Amino acid sequence: MPTLPQLDIKNNCNHSPHVLVLGAGASLAAFPNGDQNGVKLPLMNNLVEVLGLEPLIAKHGLKYDGENFESTYDTLVNSGKYGELVSEIDEAIENYFKKMSLPEEATLYDYMVLSLRDKDIIASFNWDPFLAKAFQRNMNVVGFEHMPQIVFLHGNIEIGVCHSCKTKGWRYNDCSKCQRQFSPSKLLYPVSQKNYSKDQFLDSEWKNLQHHIQHAYFITVFGYSAPVTDVEARKLMLDVWNENTTRELAQIDLIDIKEKEEVKSNWKDFIVREHYFIQNDFFNTYLAVHPRRSCDAFAMATLQQQPWEDNRFPKGLTLKKLQEWIIPLVEEEKEGRLSGDPCGNA
Repeated sequence: MPTLPQLDIKNNCNHSPHVLVLGAGASLAAFPNGDQNGVKLPLMNNLVEVLGLEPLIAKHGLKYDGENFESTYDTLVNSGKYGELVSEIDEAIENYFKKMSLPEEATLYDYMVLSLRDKDIIASFNWDPFLAKAFQRNMNVVGFEHMPQIVFLHGNIEIGVCHSCKTKGWRYNDCSKCQRQFSPSKLLYPVSQKNYSKDQFLDSEWKNLQHHIQHAYFITVFGYSAPVTDVEARKLMLDVWNENTTRELAQIDLIDIKEKEEVKSNWKDFIVREHYFIQNDFFNTYLAVHPRRSCDAFAMATLQQQPWEDNRFPKGLTLKKLQEWIIPLVEEEKEGRLSGDPCGNA
């Protein structure tokens, strides 16, 4: 029996979460020409070439024939014969992603972290530092308590872990409990049997995401296709989505540049009837049309038949102007009642 979202009609607040899932396509869309210094973002189909791993592979007497990195790495791990090469590849990948940095101007990642509230969550499969760095530089303006939660499902170059205290934080900070410096979070590489529960940190990240999916009213997937090498990830998400008693009323936004029929086919197990949108641009999604109000605005339009006026993110703002634009929305949230007015307009 379907249930309604956690909608407080008196205050126009929908407390059900919005879940944003990010894959490599999100980072590529944000930085098609590379990061601040032109460091190119690799994808699985060109990672060996971009990182220049061919000589490393050749040094161990192997030949790289241009296959997808997931297949190459999976073969190396499962063979059990190339432990040294696997370790060298791991180190090369970590060193490459460490070099990446955000441009000073506002990026797609700044828009994304500011588009959600503390009830919401952003889950990233990416090793790059962009989500973490965007979160850091915006939380100082908006306030940590008004930012969405963020989890890193394959580990992240910017995230550290204190295993004894079971806490996480920025990689080069100290644990607030024991004051020891965080250890690097494990980067989970593309092997067919990932076993997320084996690593305590990754298990905790996944459980947090699953909790939010189980209660979500809106899911947005940006640049992630749940590849065949990640069967476990798809199952972990789908199992709790099927337990979501609001899913009959909920909505899914899929952001991808692939053909719409291919995208729909890939996510058909998650889609309920026609409750989905397929977009090729973040700025056409509900997160950008109703930033920080996506679940509230969608519920008012579909359940209350009282649609709110669009309050679209302005494009091309400086980081400072973007932060100034969002502040009125944050201030309204502090009052505990949402007006539905486009109060973010500067």
